[in-house]
Amino acid sequence: MKNEKALRWAINLAALIVLMDLSVVSIALPAMRTHFESSVSVISLVLMVSMLSASSSALITGKISQLFCPQKILIFGFLVFGISTFLSGFVSNFKLLLLLRFIQGFAEASLYIIGTATIKRYLPLEKQAQAYGQWMMSSGIGMSIGPLIGGYLVGQFSWQSVFFVNTPFILLGLFFSLKLNLKKPAIFKERFDFRGAVWSFVFLASLIAGLNLSKAPDKQWIVVIFFLLLSGFSLLIFIRKEKLTAAPILQLSIFRSRNFWLASWGFFLFFTINVGARFLSPFFFEEARGFSSELSGLLMVVAPVVMVALSPFTHYFQKIWGTKKVVLLGNAFLFLSMILFGFWSQYTDVSFLLISMLILGIGMGFFYPAATTIGMQALTSSNYGMGSAAISTAKSLGKLFGVLVFAFLFTTFLQELTATKEDFLILGKTRAIQNTFRVGAVLALMAFLFSFFFDKTENSN
Repeated sequence: MKNEKALRWAINLAALIVLMDLSVVSIALPAMRTHFESSVSVISLVLMVSMLSASSSALITGKISQLFCPQKILIFGFLVFGISTFLSGFVSNFKLLLLLRFIQGFAEASLYIIGTATIKRYLPLEKQAQAYGQWMMSSGIGMSIGPLIGGYLVGQFSWQSVFFVNTPFILLGLFFSLKLNLKKPAIFKERFDFRGAVWSFVFLASLIAGLNLSKAPDKQWIVVIFFLLLSGFSLLIFIRKEKLTAAPILQLSIFRSRNFWLASWGFFLFFTINVGARFLSPFFFEEARGFSSELSGLLMVVAPVVMVALSPFTHYFQKIWGTKKVVLLGNAFLFLSMILFGFWSQYTDVSFLLISMLILGIGMGFFYPAATTIGMQALTSSNYGMGSAAISTAKSLGKLFGVLVFAFLFTTFLQELTATKEDFLILGKTRAIQNTFRVGAVLALMAFLFSFFFDKTENSN
């Protein structure tokens, strides 16, 4: 196709900045917590609000990507993401920072989901596998360099500086997006399901709000119950509307495939555990272990670097062992890594921490490509866009639940230890983190056991 190089550059840069933002902001959270004098649960909102808007709008974005020209979606995403993240570096008001992050989440959804959908629509079949590999590698690179850059900037300057990291990549992405000359999709005249879009957003947003408010120290249970009931009601209305709509936001029939819904559930569990563990790790490194931001960033980069190195070769393991066994192997390494994380203490040697992060990276490298393959192979070509959006939603919800669950568990364990007169400054924090990672190991074991229920698929060619 014409402008193929520009298209690849645009979608790969889009994936890079979305994942880099997640990792670079995670490194800055301890410094932000000190600046705003807040708890772990409160400062985690910096990550959660962007995840909330991204997760809530993912299904809508997936449908929009099938109806409108991807060039316009990319330009919109780069502009909104760039403006919101750049302004975040200048604000000192916590509520204003959260508002900017919430707006940024909508741009994240458009930039992340448009990648796989655009590859499927505009590139010839013989080039798609390579393009997917480059896109996944770009995501991994963003995860890898984010902690390094973030640790350096926080150590040398301030936490505000991390919000300027993506600026040159955003400008490059915008440049390549403006060079594109893509045709509108053939189904452009299809009617957009506005009611389904509204109900899907209300369902996800109210669910996330209710769960988040339930762990607030001064929570009002009436408000929490209201949001959870609203979420349940919205879900029922959404399902009913989607069944009756000729052009739904989400074709529910795709979940009749065992491999697809197991892949979606598997991504949710894997992202919950992985992102939750990676969210909590910098607090252990810097507050319990006393490491610098730079060393914390170096340790955080190990897992994504291993994932980037391994992912391009996962296809060969699928040929030898089959896709299902590679998914099982990925979850097995995730479980092993959480077991090792549970033994971290203030006396743990750096080499043990490196091995723990390396094993997590191996799990990521095996699971991500193989689970994507087994899930997407279960779909027909007509449902590919919706299926991609559904899996992206599962990932986004997993990220959000990971931060929610691990922050909640850490806070709960820390309060219990404080109540028993433990030294909560060092020993209490360490034991609370250990207990949280051990719960993560239980969740990883569940993910591993669920993987056995995949139907066997043909080895990838």
